[in-house]
Amino acid sequence: MDIRFSGKNLKITQGMKEHLEARLPKFEKYAPRLVEAHVFLKKEKYIYIAEITLAAKDFHAFGMGQAKDNIFAAMDEAYERVEKQLKKFRAKSKGHHKKNSKGSAKLARAFGMIDAETILPEDHPKIVRSASFAPKPMSVEEASLQLEISPEKFLVFMNQNTNAVNVIHKCKDGNHGLIEPGF
Repeated sequence: MDIRFSGKNLKITQGMKEHLEARLPKFEKYAPRLVEAHVFLKKEKYIYIAEITLAAKDFHAFGMGQAKDNIFAAMDEAYERVEKQLKKFRAKSKGHHKKNSKGSAKLARAFGMIDAETILPEDHPKIVRSASFAPKPMSVEEASLQLEISPEKFLVFMNQNTNAVNVIHKCKDGNHGLIEPGF
């Protein structure tokens, strides 16, 4: 999970970062596919305010805390509010509410809480996870050269020009096809 800190009217110290960097990864047990966390800390007159925003594929959580004494009390309050939202989301996605059980299974599968293989019919081909990797930033031309020397049929990479994930694949006619996201 990527954690970003920003502040207004106060300097973010290493102690503030360590306070939350130790605690925020614990949210992975509620929603394992969290993408990023943004922590915004500010001081307005005599009140410290902390805002924590978590982003995942289909879910966002936001918590805000205020304290007069110090910024750490505000961070703890924001942390507890986000944790409460994640616990509530996890309870809903586990399918304890019968009317939403189909949608809950879909959400739970999206967040990796249950395996997709358990829901698929027996005659359906199994999904085998091969490996996870971080797409490397490169140009389209460089990706084409990498694909040429690779035995694989496709290559996933981060396009330097657009900062989007692209896929380049080998066509039957010997050319390379480029797939770019349309959203």
